Amino acid sequence: MTGSGHLHGVGQDLSWNRSMHQTLSTAIAIIGTLLNSVAIFIVFKEGLHRQSPFKFVLNLFASNFLMCSVCLPIISYCTFTLDNESTGLCAFYGYIIYSIVGTAVLNIVLISFNRYFLIVRFNLYQRIYTARNIRIILLVVWGLYPTLLVFPLTNAWGTFTYDNLRFMCNPLHSTLSFRVFILVTTMILTVPTILFCYIEILRKVNSSFRRVTSLNSAPNQRARNDKQLVRTILLTIILFTCMNLPFILLSIFDPHLEKVTPGIHGFVIYLGWSNSLVNPLIYSTLNYQIKSSLLGVFGNICKKNPKLDLKVITEIEIKVISVPRRDSGSR
Repeated sequence: MTGSGHLHGVGQDLSWNRSMHQTLSTAIAIIGTLLNSVAIFIVFKEGLHRQSPFKFVLNLFASNFLMCSVCLPIISYCTFTLDNESTGLCAFYGYIIYSIVGTAVLNIVLISFNRYFLIVRFNLYQRIYTARNIRIILLVVWGLYPTLLVFPLTNAWGTFTYDNLRFMCNPLHSTLSFRVFILVTTMILTVPTILFCYIEILRKVNSSFRRVTSLNSAPNQRARNDKQLVRTILLTIILFTCMNLPFILLSIFDPHLEKVTPGIHGFVIYLGWSNSLVNPLIYSTLNYQIKSSLLGVFGNICKKNPKLDLKVITEIEIKVISVPRRDSGSR
């Protein structure tokens, strides 16, 4: 058994815990697959994938889609079939799951960097985000975690061990050095980077807002858009921190479920998985192009169904800005 020669008996296989994993993994898999499929369809339908900012949003949708259509079904399958005596493919399942999850987290970082240069350092944006550079960036991001996780998969550094309370094999229960390396690397690449990018964006937007309001006694549309962007950024930071940081911290300080009950661990795990549902909602409903396209699709449905009131849709005012126009460089 490659990479899964050790079983991690962290406790008894509790029936209620198995039922919780079966229910939540299946439900999030179904809902998340549908939401991310719709988001990906809209991005391609409107041709937004040709714009560099949306290339990174599309990659986030794609990684979230894989989380919901591949990772969670694997976990659901394991909860129904896998036990301590049947771990032949467990290491490969864990390798796939952690590779996709790591890539999804890095895609959020890419969006943060992209927005930072788009809003704060627009003079450098076109030099950095060329077609060639974007391909290199995406290649590195999609290859980083699959490369790092080859070490525990082959037992070269760490190993994938079966956790009978999470119903999956993961590399966080093996060698202490590898666990610390992978978790600290993930934290350094994500939390400080995302906070730095969005704090700088907030400073830029607030500065622009004060300048606009000082020149106009009444707030104009651009000022209202800036305020909405601030709310969107704060929402993004809060949700990412609240949904991902608890899992990282518990994985560092209580990897063997010795300090916290399995119920709390399960809640934290699926809180993190739920981020794959929240991301398409945030980046779709709070984005001008994607949201207007969604309204257009819904409007076509209304035309086919006269019972629905299209007037409500046409009167919706979209206030969220997405991609700054060319004059953003002068902000």
